[in-house]
Amino acid sequence: MIYQFHNVIPGLLLKKGATFLDLTSVEKARELQRFKGELKLKSMHLAPSGMAVERRFIEGLHVLKEALEETNLDVWGVKGELTGPITEAYSVTILPGRKKAIYDEEIFDIILKTTCEVASWLSSEIMKITRRTAGKDALAILFIDEPLLPLVLKEYEFEKVNEALKRTLARIKCRKGVHVCDEPVAVIDMLIDLEVDYFSFDMLKYPKTLEMADKSKIREHVENGRGFAFGVMPNTPEALFGEDAIYNVQKGMLTPEEFLPSPQEIVEKIELGLKKMMEKVDVKSLIENSLITPQCGFKSFTIPSPEKGEQIVRQLLGIQEEAAKKIREKYQISTPS
Repeated sequence: MIYQFHNVIPGLLLKKGATFLDLTSVEKARELQRFKGELKLKSMHLAPSGMAVERRFIEGLHVLKEALEETNLDVWGVKGELTGPITEAYSVTILPGRKKAIYDEEIFDIILKTTCEVASWLSSEIMKITRRTAGKDALAILFIDEPLLPLVLKEYEFEKVNEALKRTLARIKCRKGVHVCDEPVAVIDMLIDLEVDYFSFDMLKYPKTLEMADKSKIREHVENGRGFAFGVMPNTPEALFGEDAIYNVQKGMLTPEEFLPSPQEIVEKIELGLKKMMEKVDVKSLIENSLITPQCGFKSFTIPSPEKGEQIVRQLLGIQEEAAKKIREKYQISTPS
């Protein structure tokens, strides 16, 4: 994802799984300065806003659009994601010198402005798809993916990080959220203060996240019609099967279906995470404005085979939807139209 959404930046290259910004020649440095000028014109409203990502780097968006237009699937919203400026800048290494981009003020600014332009374009595209296929009242959502945010905050200035996220979120035209993988407790209060519609976290791994957050901030968050994205669906073979069972699943001695959670088990995991919140906030409102999601992405689900992995992912998503239905029924929440 580091290269995927930001490859419009001249000199950005992917090599052996790492992303670099190659400024080893005068020509490459000049091209980056030209691009910087283009970003400035956009920020001054002297050039059209938004910056499109080539189809080959975001094929899923186009496949989804075509599939929804060709079928009559009953959907009530479309959710997309974009690598955030903090994770992006921390992950890009500048050549020559091997300096992280986040520690170069000029390069960090270029990455931030690029993220803002891509966020503007992508949120517009998601809104178009949502309206065409699910109606004008359906939910269009764009998440900023910031898995490295807790790590960066340990060694980088809070105010600069906070301002970068504010600027990015301000360019999103639909409902917005931020996803954090590890250590969500370290950033939940900060992100709620940014007035995101959804704070997305791994509830399966960090079930006490809401319990350890500032209750007054969560109460205000919920009262303003905002919620969370509860990552309670296993997203890797390790999370679903457990380390000890993977070998036996791979060899066919155990079946993947033996490990699939039931919808009721998913409901119980969410309610366990909300147990200490019952007297602090309006839990029905919190749930009504929240989502159930996988812990993170499904890209590594290739066990016992890529084909079987895809089948398991489809089953997990089906269980996720059934769990959502159970929660809506229990808390008497109307089904999205």
